[in-house]
Amino acid sequence: MNFLRFFCVGGLVLNGWAAAAAGGVRLDAEHKTATLADGQGNLTLRLNYDGRCVLDRVAVRGREVTAESGVSSGICLDGKWFTTRSGIATPQVVAGKDCLTVKNIVFGKPGMEVRETWRFTAEADRIVWRISRRYAAEASLDDAAFPEWNFGGLSTWTGGLLGDGGVVWDKYLETINATYGAHTGTVTFWNRAQHDCLRIVAGKGQDGAVRFSHQPNGVLSFYYIAGGGEELKPKHGLSRYLRNRQDLWAPFKVERGETGAEFTLQALDYDEAYNTGTFSGLNGGSIRELLNTVGRYGVIDKNLVGGNGWRSGFICTHEQWFAQMGLAVDAPDYTANMTAALDYERDHAIGQDGRVKGRWCYGPGDSMRGTYDKLGFYEAQWGYMMDSQPDYVICVAEQFDMTGDRRWLAGQKEACERVLNFLLRREVNDTGLVAMMTDSRADHRGSDWIDVIWASHENALVNAELYYALQQWSDAEETLGDAAQAGKYRAFAARLKTSFNRTIADGGFWDPANQWYVYWREKDGSVHGNNLVTPVNFTAIGYGLCDDAARQKAILDRMESEMAKEKLFFWPLNFFPYQDGDGLAVNYPYPHYENGDLFLSWGELGVRAYAGYDPALALKYVKQTLDRYEKDGLSFQRYLRQSQSGSGDDILAGNCMPIVGLYRDIYGIQPKANRLYLEPHLTAELNGTELRYNLRGQQYVIALNAAGCAAGAGTCTLRETRPFGVNATADGLEYFPGKSADWGMSIAPARGQTLTVQVAAWPDHADGTRQWTETAREKGKARHVIAGLNPGADYQLWVDGRADKSWRADRSGRVEFSHDSGYPAPVDFALKPR
Repeated sequence: MNFLRFFCVGGLVLNGWAAAAAGGVRLDAEHKTATLADGQGNLTLRLNYDGRCVLDRVAVRGREVTAESGVSSGICLDGKWFTTRSGIATPQVVAGKDCLTVKNIVFGKPGMEVRETWRFTAEADRIVWRISRRYAAEASLDDAAFPEWNFGGLSTWTGGLLGDGGVVWDKYLETINATYGAHTGTVTFWNRAQHDCLRIVAGKGQDGAVRFSHQPNGVLSFYYIAGGGEELKPKHGLSRYLRNRQDLWAPFKVERGETGAEFTLQALDYDEAYNTGTFSGLNGGSIRELLNTVGRYGVIDKNLVGGNGWRSGFICTHEQWFAQMGLAVDAPDYTANMTAALDYERDHAIGQDGRVKGRWCYGPGDSMRGTYDKLGFYEAQWGYMMDSQPDYVICVAEQFDMTGDRRWLAGQKEACERVLNFLLRREVNDTGLVAMMTDSRADHRGSDWIDVIWASHENALVNAELYYALQQWSDAEETLGDAAQAGKYRAFAARLKTSFNRTIADGGFWDPANQWYVYWREKDGSVHGNNLVTPVNFTAIGYGLCDDAARQKAILDRMESEMAKEKLFFWPLNFFPYQDGDGLAVNYPYPHYENGDLFLSWGELGVRAYAGYDPALALKYVKQTLDRYEKDGLSFQRYLRQSQSGSGDDILAGNCMPIVGLYRDIYGIQPKANRLYLEPHLTAELNGTELRYNLRGQQYVIALNAAGCAAGAGTCTLRETRPFGVNATADGLEYFPGKSADWGMSIAPARGQTLTVQVAAWPDHADGTRQWTETAREKGKARHVIAGLNPGADYQLWVDGRADKSWRADRSGRVEFSHDSGYPAPVDFALKPR
C-alpha cells in the first residue's frame, strides 16, 4: 500500500487510505486528495481534486464499491458531456475537523460554464453532501449528473430500493446501455451476499429524478438529475425503461443562476437495516429478498404502481392485489405511493359513467383502437376488462386498512360509488349477477384478467370480485357514516351470493356433477369454462361466496389430487382443457398459456383458500415458490405446464403473491384501519417465528405459535389463543377481541415497566367474565380501561382469586382502574358482572 501524508487543521498527521476510518476529515494537500469518514468508520470517501473533482474511492463497511470513474458532476449539452472527472482547473479545498469544502469547481463549454461548490459534513453515522450549482446562462440540457455515481458493475449491488417504493434490480439491466429511471431522490443500494448497503437520501423537497444505466464498459451508473424546477418528462413515449439506450429523459431547461442538491449518505448493515424478524421453518432471507425484488418491481414510478413491472411497463387496473403487496412489502414508501397511485387513477382513469380503463402502458401497442390517452390509460385490445371495476374498489378499501386515513377514504367515496354503480346497472334480472360487455364467446373478446379466454355475459370471476368489493366497500361506507349506501351494497351482495351458489341448472355457477364452480354462462344459457378454472374457485372460497364446508372440501381435495398427479410446484390457471372456441388460438393445443399454464399472481388467493382448510398444504406451495425464487428469481410471466420452466418476457411482480399469502393468511397479518389484526393458520414447524412488522409508523413484534400468538409494541405485549387485534397507543396497547372493530381493553404499563398480558377469556357480550393474566418484571401501577360493558352496571374486580374493588361502568360502558403489577409470579385478573 502507498502511504500518503495527510494534513489537517491543528497539525494532526495520519497515514494511509484507511486513516479516516475513525471519522472526520484528513487532507493530503501534496497529492491533492482528501479522505473523510463517518464517526463509525462505516462509510469512507476519498476526494481527488488534482485537475478534477471526483470521489475516486468509496468504501462501504470496508468494501470498495466505485469504479475508476468514481462519483462526479456533469451536464450533457448539445449531445456532449462535460464533467468534473478530468480536464478542469484544480478547485480550492478547505478542510476542518469534520467538514470539507470544495470551491471553484468549473466545467462546461464557454458561455455555459457551470460552477459548483461541494460541502461535506461527517457526522456520527452519516456524511451529508451539499452541492451548490450555478449556471452561467439559460440552456436546454440533454441530461445531467447532479451527481453521477459509477459502481464497479452489476454485481456490486443486488439492486437499489427506491423512495417511491420500487426497486432497480440490477440483473434486469443486463444489456449494454439498458436504463431505468423514476421520479424519486432516494435509493438504498444493497448487496445480499456482502450484507451491506449504501443509502443515498435526497434532501426534502428536492424536485428531481434518477436513472440507472449499464455502461458499455460494464459500469453501473446512478444519476441524480435536478430538472430546473419542472418535472422531467420521459423522452420515448411514457417509457421509464429502455433496453439499449440511455436517453431516458427528454431535454429540459435550466435557468441562469443558482440551484442545489443535498444528500445524506449512510453505509449500513443490510441485515440490521432490513431486519424483518426470525423465521422458523422457512428461509427468512429468501422471503425478504423476494419481497424487496419481485414485490417492489411492480412500482414503475410515482403514481404508477402495478403487478407487472417497469421492463414491460404495463399496469393492469383489473388486478386487486396492489394494496396486499404493500401488506407484505411492509415499507412506508410503497404504501405512500400506492395511495398516490389510487388518487391518480381516480382522477385520470375513471370516466364520468364510472368505467375504469383497464390498463396503463408506456405506449399504445396493446390498446383498443382510439382508447389510449395522453397519460397512458386505455382499454385492452382483447376486450373490456370488467374486473377493473371491483378491483379498483378492493384496492381502495384495503389501502385504507393500511393507512387508516379516513380523510383520504372520504376523498375516494364518490369515485368508488360511481365505479360500483357502473357494474350494478348491469344486473341481470334482479339476480345480483352482472353482465359483461359481450354476450357470447363468438364475440372473441375477453372480460377479465384471463384476457384471451372469451368469458362473456355472466362471468363468475368478475361476479366473485364484485361480491368482495361490495362487502369491503360497505364497511367503508359505514366508516364514513353512510349507513344507507352500506345497506344498499350489502343487499346487492346478498342477492349476488344466493344466485352465484345456485346450480348451473338453476342459473348459478355450481356444477353438482363435477363439484366445482364454472366460469361463465352466455346469454343463450350455455355454460362454458367447466374445466376447474383455478381463479374462479379460489375467489369463490377466498372471498366468502362459498362458505359450504362440503363444497370447499370437494374443490380443494380435487385440486390437490390433480396437483399430485402432475407434481406441479404451483397451481395452473385451469386443470382441464377449455373447449375449442373458448379462447384465442394462442391457448391451443392444451395446455398452453391461459389454457393451463402456471401464473403465480393468483398465489395469495390459493394460499387463502387452503390456509383455513389445511395450512400444511398452503405452506407447501409457499415453500415451493421460495425454492423456485432461489433458482431463477421468478423472473418470468408464467411457468409452462408440462416442463414447469419459466416463460414470457412480461415479468410479473404478481409473482410475489404466494408470499403475500404467507403473511396475510398463514402468519395472519391483516392490517385494519384502527388496529393490527392477527388471524394465523400455523403449522407446528412455524412455531417460534418472530416478525418485526411496521404499521403506520409503529413497529410491532409478533410472536407466532400454533398454541397462541403475541403482538407487542414498546414495552407492552398481548397474548391470545384466538384471533385478535392490537393497536399501539402513546403509552401502551389497545386489545381488540376476535374480529371486533372496537377495543375491549386499553392498558398502559407504568413508566419503565415491561408488561405482558395473557388473555384467558373475553366474551363478545357485556354480561360475561373477562379474564387475563399480567406479568411484569418491574413494579408499578398499570392503568386499565375495560370497554364494551353495560353502561351503569356494576362489576367486581378479582385479583388472584380474591375480590378486589367494585366498579360501575360509565355511560359509554367503560371501567377504568389502576393496579399494582410487577411481582415474582404472574397475576390473574377477572372482571365479573355483579
